[in-house]
Amino acid sequence: MNRAIVFGALIIIVLIELITLGRARGALLIAAGIPVALVMIALIWSLSSRSGPRADAEQDYIENGPAEMLRHWYARAEMLADRADGTRADWDRHLRPLLAKEFELSTGLRVAKNRKATEAAGILQFGPELWLWVDPANSALRDQTTPAPGRAALDEILRRLQRM
Repeated sequence: MNRAIVFGALIIIVLIELITLGRARGALLIAAGIPVALVMIALIWSLSSRSGPRADAEQDYIENGPAEMLRHWYARAEMLADRADGTRADWDRHLRPLLAKEFELSTGLRVAKNRKATEAAGILQFGPELWLWVDPANSALRDQTTPAPGRAALDEILRRLQRM
């Protein structure tokens, strides 16, 4: 479409020049204009081929498609689950913020607004032992010696979050 418009415009310009400049001068103009026209055609051709759909666009979609996204999600979930067996600092840095956010979203309570109500709901939902591992105020990011509660505690916290 773009090529046809440009070619049509070039033909009209050449015809107007031939009519206005006369026959002898028009031949000279055409001889000088042919290289310019060829360069313009090459430029238009290269620009139009770049703007069209890429041949490997479908391949990019396949590589970044749902299967690839699922693989990334699974790898991230495995990494987070491995943090449950690490130190308390690992838990507090990587798992506690996610669990606390999920708890806030599922209850509709915000820790920043009403700390006492959130704590009461957390103890009611998880029990005092597990709430210690979800409570965002109970974070100790520098504790590299105390072990994290482990995968069993993480599974139980996630199970109780699912019940909400």
